[in-house]
Amino acid sequence: MKQSPLFLPHGAPDLAIRPELEAHQFLKNLAKSEGKPKALLVISPHWQTERLSINAAGPLKTIHDFRGFSRQLYEMQYEATAESWLVSRVHEAITRYGLNVREDDTWGLDHGAWVPLSLAFPDVDVPVVQVSLPYSYGSEESFNLGRALAPLAEEGILVIGSGALTHNFSEVSGSGDAPDWALEFDHWITELVEQGETCALLSSGIHKYYQKALPTDEHFLPLLVAYGAAGEHAYGEKLHESFTYRSISMSAFRFRNR
Repeated sequence: MKQSPLFLPHGAPDLAIRPELEAHQFLKNLAKSEGKPKALLVISPHWQTERLSINAAGPLKTIHDFRGFSRQLYEMQYEATAESWLVSRVHEAITRYGLNVREDDTWGLDHGAWVPLSLAFPDVDVPVVQVSLPYSYGSEESFNLGRALAPLAEEGILVIGSGALTHNFSEVSGSGDAPDWALEFDHWITELVEQGETCALLSSGIHKYYQKALPTDEHFLPLLVAYGAAGEHAYGEKLHESFTYRSISMSAFRFRNR
């Protein structure tokens, strides 16, 4: 069964243990609206590499790549496995598209992957593989990586980009409404996604608030991977909108093709 790629927020790591947050509840209920995938493939901004990489086959360790949060978070485990057939199929799809990729047996699942998965797929009953985001990748390279992964979505593998449309640590706070600049940028990207404006999305750095919303772009690029994985004539459907820590966008999208 074909799986429509998703872009999901992972927020701060404490999203996993804060049920009062709208995004927490959205992710908890997400699986009810999705058919059970054959496998999960996740692109997170927290695994950046020199070369494009994927998990090697085997059990995946839960990486607690953060500090200063509740001890409860450091005790959480998401005990997924990258099954050999899945690793082989992802490797094949990427190389067939003309990209070089290596298998990495040192990584596991960072919080950009396991936090949303622990809420949306808590039973850990499907195999998972994570794909890295090379340091050299920009918008076009990320979109092309998604196009390489598009055949996997057709085969029932759910491609998930994990990130945020706004991610500026200097603008976060514990309370208050989302600032106007964050709302404007989030809504502008949403409009481009819903209309399937590929060229504009790949040139989104022209927006007056891009640098304020995304001082670095690694949290935005997974959206372009998921968008590319939807195939030709793709467009997105917004599934959720909220903000945490005042200015971190928790918007989520499902991508389809016309």
